[in-house]
Amino acid sequence: MLYTLWDSSVVIPYYVPEATRNTKVASTAQIILDSVRHHRTKAFCYIPNIVVAEVFTALDREFYSIWDRQIYKKYGGRGKSLHGKKYKKARKEFRRDIHNGGLFYQLELHRYHILALDLIAPIDKYRKFYRAPGVRSMGASDLLIGAMALHLTKIHGRSNVRLLTADRRMKAIFEQASPAVHQSTRKKMKLEETAKELGFGTWSKEMYPCVLDLQRCTEGELSDFFGQWPLP
Repeated sequence: MLYTLWDSSVVIPYYVPEATRNTKVASTAQIILDSVRHHRTKAFCYIPNIVVAEVFTALDREFYSIWDRQIYKKYGGRGKSLHGKKYKKARKEFRRDIHNGGLFYQLELHRYHILALDLIAPIDKYRKFYRAPGVRSMGASDLLIGAMALHLTKIHGRSNVRLLTADRRMKAIFEQASPAVHQSTRKKMKLEETAKELGFGTWSKEMYPCVLDLQRCTEGELSDFFGQWPLP
């Protein structure tokens, strides 16, 4: 069994493709979720409960925020927004898919996830990656999603888990920067000490989750994880 953890940046385009400018995100999410929905791919779909809130909030924004330039540019100009029928349909379908784990199994935020921030947040704030123009460090929600992925990796194994997102920062920090932290930097940030305190044992780069960026990943990366691409 494969285990996927879904970020709002790839959930929202599945229900409202118009919400993203990148058609690849919507089409890739559709291939994966439709294959899982019809039991053609053995993958389990987790969704953090904080992402559930983000999705409903984003759908409301797409429909109600006709004054928002970022919104009305997608839908035809000033005063325009997501059509009412599409808005209601998207909310209804998403509500159905999270009810009793119909498609997504809600992963509840708990104290272990909050504590695990100490294995990710210091690295996120430290990396020079964020000196690039227009790129900022992550907020609490994104870091908590990373902490959830960290725990799923511990439970199910690194090769069996992927965090799915369209946020390039998540891949850069969770999959690339965190495992590559130099020993002296780990000591400075007390990462090795923290890993033992939180029950992860000896610090290892294998602790950190793998990430599939559905906006930028290759078909090869998708095939490596799911076993084939496209999925049936």
